[in-house]
Amino acid sequence: MVAIPAAVSALVRQNDRKRPPSTVVGDEAYGVLFTVRARRFSYLLLRIIGIVFIVVGGFFFLATLTLLDDPDAIGMLIAGVGMVLFGLLFVYLGVGQKRRRVEAYDSQLVVTPMFRAARTVDPAAIKRIRPTTNRFGGLDIKVHGQRGVISVLSIDAAYPELCAWLEQRAPAQWGEFVRAFGR
Repeated sequence: MVAIPAAVSALVRQNDRKRPPSTVVGDEAYGVLFTVRARRFSYLLLRIIGIVFIVVGGFFFLATLTLLDDPDAIGMLIAGVGMVLFGLLFVYLGVGQKRRRVEAYDSQLVVTPMFRAARTVDPAAIKRIRPTTNRFGGLDIKVHGQRGVISVLSIDAAYPELCAWLEQRAPAQWGEFVRAFGR
């Protein structure tokens, strides 16, 4: 049971050593000033927990196959299937968390949510900026003509750069945010 998280941790450390030091400027695509994305630990933690639940649920499921005559085995079977489904959900959330990003260009933001298509946001289209209501803090950015909000956590990589970008390119909305909520 301990072998799975240890193996994942070893692979992550090995990949970290191979990767050059991360920079905020010029992240991936040409012209990107910076990319706001989840820190690595958040999506890896979701994936590791999901894998552990899948393995334990699989063991429960296999154990019930040997005990099919026992009337108590149905509870173990249901628990095993539930754990596998719960584990798949965690792995899926980990994939979405890794995919979630906001790329800032000189004149636009390209927002890629967890499970939907990427969209482009012009700074003039920003309707309002509000603080998030979770324990980590951050920003919820509402855009004219689009459902939902763009949520960025203060623990995300390049969060301060996004705040500076909004202050420069959407000064009216940022000024309203600072007046209403302070910073």
